[in-house]
Amino acid sequence: MRRFRRRLLAVLFPLALLIVLAVAAVMWLDQQSARARLAEAELQPALDRAEAAQARAARAEASLTAIAQDRVAAAAATATAVAAANEPQRALERILGRLFDVFQDPTGAGYDQLSDLFSPSALDAVKPEADYLRASGLHLGGASTFNVDASPPELTDQQHAQVHTTERWLYDERNDDDQRQRCFIEDSDQTYVLAQNGQNWTVDQVQLGATHRTDCPPGT
Repeated sequence: MRRFRRRLLAVLFPLALLIVLAVAAVMWLDQQSARARLAEAELQPALDRAEAAQARAARAEASLTAIAQDRVAAAAATATAVAAANEPQRALERILGRLFDVFQDPTGAGYDQLSDLFSPSALDAVKPEADYLRASGLHLGGASTFNVDASPPELTDQQHAQVHTTERWLYDERNDDDQRQRCFIEDSDQTYVLAQNGQNWTVDQVQLGATHRTDCPPGT
């Protein structure tokens, strides 16, 4: 009988121990699960706040991007408007540059192209020097140069603009052997009326103002 009890205890004790361990394991898992649920419950509001903050940041970024785009578009529109307003002045400066090129090569193709830049009446005012150089077999060279100080254009209507200038032209007239024949400086002020033909501006009128000529200083 005693031997039977000992054997029974030997079997029941490990079984009881296993049951206790299983119960403890189940309780531990329940505790961990409860802690996880509690942590998740506590974390969820923080996650919700983070998502809300991220959404606000995205809206703010979109708003700033839209503002920046609007400002860039406004700046571009302003720059375009300023460039368009100044175009008659720029066109006049280019035209006078081409006139100077003709003075340097009065028998070249540029002479016949002046009629594309000046109206007939305006051409009569600016071409005499080119005609004189052609007839005399001369051209501008050496120290020849010009400087134009132009006022901002004044639009008289949608197709006409007025530009006032103060100019200094140095005429160093040379023969084919590059020998100076005459040298003088012409200071003048005048008003140009430009007309828009399509995308281009041409000189429609030249109103001559005061003009003063002096010989080139020695050593020029």
